Amino acid sequence: MTKKLAAVLAGTGAIFFGISGILSSILFARIAVSPGWLVSARMFFSGLLLLAYLLVTKQPIFKIWRSWRSAGLVIAFGVLGVCFAQSTFLLSLYYGNAAVATILQSLGPAILILLVALATRRLPRWLDIGAVLLSLVGILLLVTGGKLTSLVVPTPAFVWGVASAFGIVAYTLIPCPLLKHNHSLVVTGWGLFIGGVAANFLTPLTTIPAGFDGLDFLLVAGIVVVGTLLAYAFYVESLNALDPAVVSMLGTLEPLTATVLSVLCLNVSFCPVQFVGIVLTIVAILLINLPQSVPNLH
Repeated sequence: MTKKLAAVLAGTGAIFFGISGILSSILFARIAVSPGWLVSARMFFSGLLLLAYLLVTKQPIFKIWRSWRSAGLVIAFGVLGVCFAQSTFLLSLYYGNAAVATILQSLGPAILILLVALATRRLPRWLDIGAVLLSLVGILLLVTGGKLTSLVVPTPAFVWGVASAFGIVAYTLIPCPLLKHNHSLVVTGWGLFIGGVAANFLTPLTTIPAGFDGLDFLLVAGIVVVGTLLAYAFYVESLNALDPAVVSMLGTLEPLTATVLSVLCLNVSFCPVQFVGIVLTIVAILLINLPQSVPNLH
């Protein structure tokens, strides 16, 4: 695979992630579907499809269950990583909008840098410290509109959005030992499937929302196939030819896509100060993902 094609895949995957948030917003606006039900559907079916694809292509998908340690880690990844990150993100989106939820989730790398600094007892680079501060200023402007005494973003959307950033940290750290001996798509497939099974205990797929019709089915199918399955597959595939830092920087297309489409398609409006906050946050994400931003945890 050429680097140009890998860059296209990474960028497309990020855009697909952003589109997923928009499709979810449209679904929430159409019918009384709970975030929990969408989490169950999204993770269960995307995980099942991904594992089926890997099985057909003769990937050793069951090797991960051969030791108690790896089995425990993949279950923890599915429940504490994937399920928690997806649930909190969709709750933030449900109470707010796709742009705000995606941008708040983007605090994850900043939190990760701080946690790594504490764990290794090494100060991050000045560039990382500046990027973390810049992202915090950007988020502050986004959620307050410049008026520090009140929130212009619904409080539940803000709380769940910050929680989703911690979910991204768990999603990033938990599978690190698994990725040494297993293909990343295998780990992702099991994480999605296990997370979907766990979510079904809280909101079973059998509790189909009232008024669910053909268009709603297409929206869910788009979220599962385009916004989850293909998004993950393109992202992981791009890592075969590109440096992870480059892929992460292309990942800034996700919040950018979610913001642009929220304004154009969902009539979401932001005041000028909020737009400044969005720009600052996206710039901070770019800075955080420059090479050697985060010490190697492997």
